[in-house]
Amino acid sequence: MRNILKITWYFYKSILWWCVITSLACAYYVLPGYINVVESYLLKLMAYGVIVGFQYIYHNSNKTFFYFRNAGYHIDSLYIYSFTADAVAYGIFISILKLILHWGRIF
Repeated sequence: MRNILKITWYFYKSILWWCVITSLACAYYVLPGYINVVESYLLKLMAYGVIVGFQYIYHNSNKTFFYFRNAGYHIDSLYIYSFTADAVAYGIFISILKLILHWGRIF
């Protein structure tokens, strides 16, 4: 379990900034109420597809993912682990921000 967390983190670092940008963009539209949380998750799901497509088309995936394949991990599994962790982190981020905004309106 410890190794899969480390390998997933190394894999996630290659897509970290794209995930952060999509999270901030979705939060920008969720907090004022332009879209709801479910729609923002749909937008993040589309962004995940764009991220995978971009890495597949513009990066040489055979050379980029050689380390992970050589370690015996499937790239599809690493994408699922990374995107699941990102979606959970995004849910926590949105929950905390909505809670802070709610408390700000009360006090």
